[in-house]
Amino acid sequence: MMSVKRLLSVLVLASISAHGFAADVIYLKGAEAKDALAKYETALRQNPDDFEALKSAGIILHQISRTAPDKQRVETAEQYLKKAQKLHPEDQEVAGWLGSVITMKALFETDPGKQTFFVKSGTRLLDKAVQKDPDNLVVRLTRAYNSMELPVFLKRTSFAVVDFKHYLALCESRECPAEHLADARGKLAEAEKILAENR
Repeated sequence: MMSVKRLLSVLVLASISAHGFAADVIYLKGAEAKDALAKYETALRQNPDDFEALKSAGIILHQISRTAPDKQRVETAEQYLKKAQKLHPEDQEVAGWLGSVITMKALFETDPGKQTFFVKSGTRLLDKAVQKDPDNLVVRLTRAYNSMELPVFLKRTSFAVVDFKHYLALCESRECPAEHLADARGKLAEAEKILAENR
């Protein structure tokens, strides 16, 4: 018989999954992100092929690593997302997140050759994801923010401009949260300024 604690855990995960799990976890922070990650990792111990848990855990680890880079965390995110991609190779959101995580691996390298390899490998995956699913809001924003966070000399800022503009155009006919729109407009202005200053 299922314990009350186990039942509650299953119900929480089911609730997250039923409400667009991947989209929701993107914006989790602090304790909420850690709690959700723990639940998904519990689910993965019970079923290592749980696609939703793999994708969501990978995204949470990615997002935490954006502000608190950690080699082990990034490698774990990569493992989860690679496995999710094997289960659903058609999911371009997974491909985009995986590409972004791979670029993060350059942070922990001192060898310029390895740094270049990870950045090129990751951005190639991001570009393919956008090509295959150009109107996917998550894919567009994943590449946009990744492009903004890479050094300017890598010349990815123009991709951020294209992606933020496309995102904002798509949001004219979709319900996008006001705070996300405001952030995208701010980042677009920032990206355009960077391009103007580096011509």
